Amino acid sequence: MNVNIDVMRGRLDEIDAELRALDAEAGEARLDETQQARWNELDAESATLRSNIELEERRAETRARWGSVQVAESRTDAFDLNAMRGMSGAELVDRARTAFDPTFSRRGASEAAQEVVRKLEMFADREDDDAERLARYVLVHGSDAYRSAFRNWMTAAAKGNAPVLSPVEVEAVRASMSLTSANGGYALPTLLDPTLIKTGAMTKNPVRRIATVKQGMQDKWNGVTAGNVTTYWKAEGAAFTDGSPTLGGVQVDAAMLTAYVTGSYEIFQDSSLLSDLPGLIGEAIDQAEGVAFVTGSGSDAPLGIVTAISATTGSTVTATTRGAFTSASALDTLALFNALPERYEDSSTWLMNKTTYLTIAQQYIGTEGTKVIDMTNRNVILDLPVERASSVTSTTTSGNILAVLGDFSEFIVYDRLGVNVEFIQNVVDGNGLPVGKRGLVAYKRVGSNVADVNAFRFLKA
Repeated sequence: MNVNIDVMRGRLDEIDAELRALDAEAGEARLDETQQARWNELDAESATLRSNIELEERRAETRARWGSVQVAESRTDAFDLNAMRGMSGAELVDRARTAFDPTFSRRGASEAAQEVVRKLEMFADREDDDAERLARYVLVHGSDAYRSAFRNWMTAAAKGNAPVLSPVEVEAVRASMSLTSANGGYALPTLLDPTLIKTGAMTKNPVRRIATVKQGMQDKWNGVTAGNVTTYWKAEGAAFTDGSPTLGGVQVDAAMLTAYVTGSYEIFQDSSLLSDLPGLIGEAIDQAEGVAFVTGSGSDAPLGIVTAISATTGSTVTATTRGAFTSASALDTLALFNALPERYEDSSTWLMNKTTYLTIAQQYIGTEGTKVIDMTNRNVILDLPVERASSVTSTTTSGNILAVLGDFSEFIVYDRLGVNVEFIQNVVDGNGLPVGKRGLVAYKRVGSNVADVNAFRFLKA
C-alpha cells in the first residue's frame, strides 16, 4: 500500500513540475488553447491523485487500527507481474485492454492510452504470437512501478548519478529487461513510446503516410504477394484452364535506427526531459525515416522506394532530353503517367520534390496550351494525388530519378514496436576530454521493402 502511495506522490511531483513549466512558458501572457487544455488535463489528474492518496491513507490508518481486519474489497492490479506469469494468449490481451481501457483505469483518460487499446484490438485478430507479445510488453512498461523507475533513472542519469530504486521498481525493471534488448538503458514507458502511440511528428513522413504499415514484435515481417487471376473463355464441355495467380514472398528486416542527442549538464538537470522526450525522439525518427524510405540502401537500413526500383528497366521512363526536365518537358510527365500498368492506374500516387512539382505546374501541352496540372488543386496531377518529399532529388543531372509514380500500398513499412533509451554520462572531445555534456541515445527497429516492383514507374533525367 505504501509503495502505491509513493508512486502516486511521485506522479504528483511530475504534474507539479509540468504545471510550473507551462506557467513559465506562458510568462505574463494567458495560456494558449493547447496549453490550457493540457493544464486542465493535469489539474484533473492531480485532483484524482490527491483524492486517491487521501483514501489510501485512511485505509492504511484503519488497517493499522484494526489489525488484519479487511475494511475494503481488494482490487486486482492489472499490472501485477506475479499474476501475469503463466498467462498467455487471449487472457493476457484482455488483461492489457482492461489496464488501459477508460472504463476501468485512469490511464484510459488520455488519448495515448486509448491508442494503446486500439493497437491491442488490431493485434488481437492476428494469428501469430505478436498479440501476446504486445500485451505483455505494454503491461510491463505501463505499470506505475516501471514509470516510477524510469523517472528515477532519468532524474539520476541527468545529474550523473546512479538511480536508487525500490524493490518493486527493481522487479519492474527486471521484467522489462526480459522483453527487450536494452543493455544499460530503459525502454520508454508505454504511454511515452512513439511507436505505440501517435505523435504529431510521426505523421509528417509522406511515404509512411501512404505506404502499407505493418507492426509487430519480431525482427522480420514476412508477407505473401499474389499476381492477377487469369480468366479464360471456354467452349461447352471443354476443360478449364488453370488461371491461378503467381505467388511470391516479401520479407522486411527491421533495421536499427538511432537518435543521438547531446546537451549540457545544466540542460539535462533543468529541463522537463521526461515530458519532452517522446516529441524529441519522434521528430528525430521521422526525419531519418523520411530519407530512408526514399533512398535507403537496404543494407542495415530500410530499402527505399527509389533504391528498390531504380535498376528495373521495365519501370524506367527516361526524359526525352537527358539531363533536363523543364517547363517544356510535358511529354515526359505524360509518358510517366501513361507507363502505369492498368492494374494501378487509379490507385497510384506521385512522389516528388516540391521543385519538380513546380516545374510540372509550368508545363503545357497541345496547341492551345493546356496546363498539365490544374493549379486550383495543389495535390493532384492528372487526377492522381501528389506527395512531396524533399529526399527525392530535384537536380536534373543525367541518371537522377526525379519522380516516382505508383501504388504505395505495395510499399511495406515494418515497425518492430518499442523504443529504448540510454544515457551517456560524459561526452568527450577528440582528445578524450569531457566537454560538460551528456548524451541521450534512443533506438528503434524499422524496415521497408517493395511488395510488387511492377506497381511503380519512375522518371529518370
